[in-house]
Amino acid sequence: MQMYKIEDVKEFMSLLLIKENFDKFCVGSVELKTLVPISIQGTLQEDWLSEEERELYAGNEYASWKLLRPMVFSLIKGKQTPQMMRIQFVHSFDNGDCGGLRIQFEKGKLTCISMYTAATFTLDKSAEQVWDDQCAEFLRKNGIVSTLL
Repeated sequence: MQMYKIEDVKEFMSLLLIKENFDKFCVGSVELKTLVPISIQGTLQEDWLSEEERELYAGNEYASWKLLRPMVFSLIKGKQTPQMMRIQFVHSFDNGDCGGLRIQFEKGKLTCISMYTAATFTLDKSAEQVWDDQCAEFLRKNGIVSTLL
C-alpha cells in the first residue's frame, strides 16, 4: 500500500472528471458529500441493461469510470466543491487477487492510495509491490505530480 498526496488538485480533477485518463478503470464505489450524502455502488445491474449492452459488458462485474464519470461530474459540478469525494477503483486479477486505487478528496486535500488484497494468505508481497509500482507509474505517465506519504 502506498499513499500519495496530489499536489495540483485542479489539474488532477480535470484528468479525473473531464478527460479520459481514468476511463478504463472499474469502479467499486463512489461516495460524495455535497448538499446530501451520495453513495454509488459500481456493480453492474444486468437486468437494467439492454441485450446489446449485456453483450458489450459480458463478464464485467463493475461499471467502468467511462460510464459513471458523466453522472459523478453532474453531481458535483457547481460553485462549491464537495466536502468529501471518495472513488474506489478496482481491478480483479485472474488468480483472484484484487488491486485497488482509492481517490480521496477531503478538507481541500487530495490523496491516492494503492491497495492490494491477495486471494489467499501469503507472506510474499511481490505482487503487491508490482501493483504499487504500476499505480505510481500510472500517476507519472499522466503527469500527475504527487508526493509519497
